[in-house]
Amino acid sequence: MEKLHGILDEERRVVFISDRHRGIKEGIAKVFPSSFQAYCLYHLKGNLRTALAPTNVKYKESLIRVFLKCAYALTVAKFNQHMGNLLKHGGAAVVHFLPELPNEHWANVFFPGQRYGAMSSSLAECFNSWILKERELPVLDMVDRIRKKMMKLMCLRRERASKWEQVICPYGESRLENLYDLVKTWKVIPSSADIFEVDTDPSVCVDIGRRTCSCCWWQLNGFPCCHAVCAIKYSGKDLNLYVERYFHVESYRQVYSKPIYPVASLLKGDVVDCGTSILPPVDTPIWPNDYFKSHLGTIPMMK
Repeated sequence: MEKLHGILDEERRVVFISDRHRGIKEGIAKVFPSSFQAYCLYHLKGNLRTALAPTNVKYKESLIRVFLKCAYALTVAKFNQHMGNLLKHGGAAVVHFLPELPNEHWANVFFPGQRYGAMSSSLAECFNSWILKERELPVLDMVDRIRKKMMKLMCLRRERASKWEQVICPYGESRLENLYDLVKTWKVIPSSADIFEVDTDPSVCVDIGRRTCSCCWWQLNGFPCCHAVCAIKYSGKDLNLYVERYFHVESYRQVYSKPIYPVASLLKGDVVDCGTSILPPVDTPIWPNDYFKSHLGTIPMMK
């Protein structure tokens, strides 16, 4: 954590998404006191599922869906509505579960930082799956193999991004096109050069100057909602200017601009032979019959 702090700008306020591990929480609070901590929604679902263990499966899943609605709610009113339903139907298990979760660490509408719609630490899980084979190697070999994979990945992404000619990354560009098609027939009523009413059901107010929409999606995610796209389209202004830099091609290029350099074998020093290489243990499944025989002896057959 301290190494990460050493390479970041002092004024940069980082958003951390974690599984609430005590060491991580304490480390962030100590090293990054002004940063924002978000709890991984995927892990929270698992925790709630465990807390609701005695509950009927279908009923349990319905409660988890209500919990997700609380997490994704865009307004305080919607959050309170869904939270009321969760407390009403969740019983004692939910009542005891929620006090451990301050709203500002998991509910979208209360989170003080900007996480651009990221609600889970799935990226870390993807990385762990990506290096699954490397994790079985001795530590030095593991680090070197991961370095090589990262070096190749960054090179490929740097080359790919160099060919993009648009302003917004492909995913964001595709999303804007889909929203643009969706709002083609919507009616817009101007109030000023920047403020518009989008006549949908319900109608919403969009302020493109302040980059806000009364549906709250735009300000929470940093990406224009359908109402904002409709208002910007009506104004005749460049839609790309109203998308946060996080989604820009230039930002993507900056991430992969610095290469990871090769480490020649001659520079790694002499390898000391420590004797027999110790491999990870091989997990052998124990079948129920073998288990009972080894612990209880042979079970006589019923006549």
